[in-house]
Amino acid sequence: MWNILTAVLLLSSHVFGGEWLVTKGGLSPDKKLAVVVSPQKTEFIDEADDSVLLIDQTTGRRIGPLEEVSSSGGTWGSTTTNVHCMWSPDSTILIVNYRTGRLMHSSQIYRIRDRRAIPVSLPDTKTHPKGKLLVGLQSTANPGSEITLTKDGSIQMRGWGYVPDFTVDYSKHGLTGFEGELLFHYRFDQKGRLQLHDITVPSTP
Repeated sequence: MWNILTAVLLLSSHVFGGEWLVTKGGLSPDKKLAVVVSPQKTEFIDEADDSVLLIDQTTGRRIGPLEEVSSSGGTWGSTTTNVHCMWSPDSTILIVNYRTGRLMHSSQIYRIRDRRAIPVSLPDTKTHPKGKLLVGLQSTANPGSEITLTKDGSIQMRGWGYVPDFTVDYSKHGLTGFEGELLFHYRFDQKGRLQLHDITVPSTP
């Protein structure tokens, strides 16, 4: 009887097989956590569950939703392709990149502590001298961003959709070739706070 009761309790706390799928890059390097989404049951994404969850990969238990992100894609794409993730090698930093429209994308950084995902906000661009040049810039109809982790542990965000102010000589400020895309370079300081280190123009292939 005890064995039966234990099995029932375990099943009730697990993510049921087939109902959730691990996103691209969603499995943490230590294989303990995973980011999952719910596959669409119909071809219409606006009818789907757009939740993005963090689960305990070792037990299948649901830890909780990542409330800042969505797999809806702004009604574009599919729930299983609209979200992709990156983890730091030590599984303490999680980056979730997700679609928000036809050509629009956004990102969210999380710090993992005690199996919980804590949202990390990016510093205001005005904290860097180059950031002051961006104040008041207009954007195209399809702005977006994507965040990546570099090998040295820093964070880069590629942002696009900016409309340059053609009365400003951006080359004088180290932004030669700025035509709508920028690369923001962030580093964690000794206290674990994220700081904006530099703003550059992405190099062309």
